[in-house]
Amino acid sequence: MDYAIDFYNGNNEIHGGIVYPEFIYDDRRICSKIYVIFKLLSLIFYLATLPTCNSPNFYIGIVFTMFLSAMNSARYEYAHFKRYGTTFSSVNEYVKWKNELWPKSRIFFHAIEVALKTVYFIKIFPPLFDYYNLCEIGESILKIDILVFFIIYAISAILSVFIIWMIYCVDCFNSRPTRRREQASLRFPIIFITNQPEECCICLDMDNIREWSILPCGHKFHSSCVSTWINSNQTCPVCRFCVVPVS
Repeated sequence: MDYAIDFYNGNNEIHGGIVYPEFIYDDRRICSKIYVIFKLLSLIFYLATLPTCNSPNFYIGIVFTMFLSAMNSARYEYAHFKRYGTTFSSVNEYVKWKNELWPKSRIFFHAIEVALKTVYFIKIFPPLFDYYNLCEIGESILKIDILVFFIIYAISAILSVFIIWMIYCVDCFNSRPTRRREQASLRFPIIFITNQPEECCICLDMDNIREWSILPCGHKFHSSCVSTWINSNQTCPVCRFCVVPVS
C-alpha cells in the first residue's frame, strides 16, 4: 500500500504544484520494517538448507533475487528511519526526498522475484511437502513462503487499488460539485430579518430589510449573497469553514 501513497503523492503534490504547510515526519513504518526483517530471516534459512539439494542452481537464482530485493528494501527503510522526527517544509519537499530514494526500484526487484517464484511454483505444481532432510525442509518452507507471498501480494494489490480509487473519488467529489448541488436553492439553519444596521461582507450593502442567514460557523450574510457564494465555493467567505447546505 505504500506504493499506492507514493503513486498518489507523485502525481498530485509535485506535478500539481500544490504546497502544504510544514510537518514533522513521524511515520514509524512498522509493517515495512517487519516485512524486511522476515525477509532477511528467510534468506538466512534458505542459505542454510537449499544449497544441500542435488540441483540448487534454480534455488540460487531465487535466493539471490530475494537478497537483492531485501537489501534494497532495507536501504529504503533505513533512509526513512534516519529522517524520523525531522521537519519538512512541505509535503512537496517530502515527496521530492522520497523520489530521490528511487522508490520504484522496489517494484523492479519485486517484479523479478514474483516472476521467478511464479515459474518455480508452476514447475513444481501441485506442491508436495516433505521434511526428511535439510533440502526437503528448505523446499517445503519455500513453497509455503510462495503461497503466503502470493496471498499477501494479492490482498495488498486489491487494497492499493481501493485506496487510489477512494482518493481520486474524494478529489473528484470535492472538485466537481454535483448538478443537484449546483442547481439547488440553498437554505441554512437560521434565516432572519434584522433591523440593526449591519453590512454584508459579500455585497458590502447595509440593506437590513433583506433576509439574512447565519452559517454554522456563526458569520452572517444576506441569504441571496451567501447562497450564490456557496454554490461555487462551499466555504464561509470569512473563515473558510466548510459549509454543507441543508436540503
